[in-house]
Amino acid sequence: MALLTEPRAAQAERTYPPIRVGRALIVGIIGSAAASVIVAAAELVAQTIQIGMMQLPPAVIALLFVSVLMNRLAARFRPSAALSTPELAVVFVMMLFSAMIASRGVMERLLPLQVGVSYYAEGNNWKQLYFPFLNPLLFPWNPAAPQPEPLVKWFYQRIPYGEPIPWGAWIASTSRWLILIGAVFLAFLCISVLLRKQWVENERLAFPLVQLPLELVRGGEFFANRAFWLGALLPICVFTLNGLHRNIPTIPEITLVYPLKDYFTTPPYDQMTMFSLYLSFAAVGFFFLIPTELLFSFWFFYLLSKGFEFLGLTYGFETTAKHAAAAGFVKWLCSGAFFAVAGYVLYSARRHLQYVWQVVKGDAPPPPPGSELMSYRWAFWGLVGSFLVILLWAQWAGMDWWVAALVFAIYLMVQGLVMARCTAEGGLLITEGCFTPMDVMTMEKYSLLSPRNLTTMALLDAALFRDLRGIPITGMLDAQKLSEETRLHKRKLLLTLGVGIIAAIGIAFAFQLWLPYTYGALNLYGYVYERQPTQFFRENAPFMTPSGSETPVPAFRPLFFGLGFVMTLLLAWGRSALPGFPFHPLGFAMSATWGVIVLWFSMLVAWLIKAPLLRYGGMPLYRKVRPFFLGMIFGEFFSAAVWALLALLYRVETPVYPWP
Repeated sequence: MALLTEPRAAQAERTYPPIRVGRALIVGIIGSAAASVIVAAAELVAQTIQIGMMQLPPAVIALLFVSVLMNRLAARFRPSAALSTPELAVVFVMMLFSAMIASRGVMERLLPLQVGVSYYAEGNNWKQLYFPFLNPLLFPWNPAAPQPEPLVKWFYQRIPYGEPIPWGAWIASTSRWLILIGAVFLAFLCISVLLRKQWVENERLAFPLVQLPLELVRGGEFFANRAFWLGALLPICVFTLNGLHRNIPTIPEITLVYPLKDYFTTPPYDQMTMFSLYLSFAAVGFFFLIPTELLFSFWFFYLLSKGFEFLGLTYGFETTAKHAAAAGFVKWLCSGAFFAVAGYVLYSARRHLQYVWQVVKGDAPPPPPGSELMSYRWAFWGLVGSFLVILLWAQWAGMDWWVAALVFAIYLMVQGLVMARCTAEGGLLITEGCFTPMDVMTMEKYSLLSPRNLTTMALLDAALFRDLRGIPITGMLDAQKLSEETRLHKRKLLLTLGVGIIAAIGIAFAFQLWLPYTYGALNLYGYVYERQPTQFFRENAPFMTPSGSETPVPAFRPLFFGLGFVMTLLLAWGRSALPGFPFHPLGFAMSATWGVIVLWFSMLVAWLIKAPLLRYGGMPLYRKVRPFFLGMIFGEFFSAAVWALLALLYRVETPVYPWP
């Protein structure tokens, strides 16, 4: 007899409106192609505004708005041609993943990492250090041949006229990488299915990133809401003025970025890490939608971490330029906090996960058909199977199986889980951590990792672990929340995700391989083609020799890692046991991450508005002003897309957007 069952209300039959999924997929593919090309062109060629790297890319919001307007025109003149709300949701989901995959999610990392180690090997001794450990099947060039090969040289310096792009070599090597990428995507999809009910129905998380797309696909009265357009007008006017100033300096501008670090000029405080005020209207809008205690915790713990950094500099904790205090004990406090948050999230879901396990064993009735993307049994075994594929791939690439098991467990169940929670509950636009799995593994000594492991780790850090922007699990959970609200059948959403991801990878691969061979990667965005693919080869080089692997590690790292873990558990206990406890553990864990470093001031502004508004106006006033804040999100994102397009077409200078 089952110990746990789903509530009877949750087992009620669901009704879904009819949807012509075929034409929705066709429109979605067209939108995906537009999103992929616009994002890559804006980020890599124009190099002005990063409009695709966030978990809700501005380019997608602009394209969705245009799609909705065209759909409303179609509904007026030919009603049968108009897309329904669920069909528009299909289009949005496909464009969302296309933008993420075209940017930092996949392709901006996957192609450069295959050639960066070759092109920049000369002068770095990488041929001797790394080439003996590279698996040649992962590259379109031969590590045993003189470097750089023409294929690599042409990628960076532009292909000679009349020479064909070497598609065959790239397709072969990239297809092998896509086995790993596919397994990672499947693992995240399975995790999102296993957690969806807990987060959406049981905990009722806010999912702030879904709110604006949901209102846009619904259309209707929302477009006639005066508060929405007033909110949109504010950032549109500000960024129009600032854009004009960039091109006509006599026109004044409104400063939205103010560096505070400039006030710390005397040693050792001149070693303080980035400390600036960024005012983002879109971020204020998103953070207005999240719970006030979490909003308070984000900015409070960030300022507390800067205080810790100040003390660390005062008392000499890793105060060199390479290892400033925030890269020292503050980083390790937050690294330990990540693990505690991941454990806390799973512990909070324990009853639901017990039910899932009973369903997998056949001891409990499954959820009603159509309530999940796939059955819990398929999701569980899909997670197990995808993890095994990941381990086999990593071992084939050159990594020991136990190292692969640890680093991918950290990536999937710690980094991925915490980033997903940050977007679902905290509305963070920028998903970035403060550590890599290698940091944790080498916390006490570097000699744990052999040169072969360090070589493969350098590739995987560049491909997956270092930059978590575009991590797919957030979009998968947001898509499932959107399907709930738009009554899009889950199985049709699964088809949408499958077709959309495959199409996005194909489109992004073709366009982003054509770009460097046509323009030369040296003339494109330097971070993507030079710093990102080579960072970890540079960082790991000192540890590739026996003497380097014995480099001493600061003794305080495990201490502060453990302290951060314990402090987070205490915060989690206080939140559950003490009514009115104002501190959220997620805020502490994220205090040293890029998303909070950039957006903390916007969080403070949102809190200063929302806290008194709820206190004196309650939920009726909150609901009344909510469209204004959604409008601020739309206005900033739409203006960013317009300016990126102007920069691409006419090479104009763009305003500075406060989310680098």
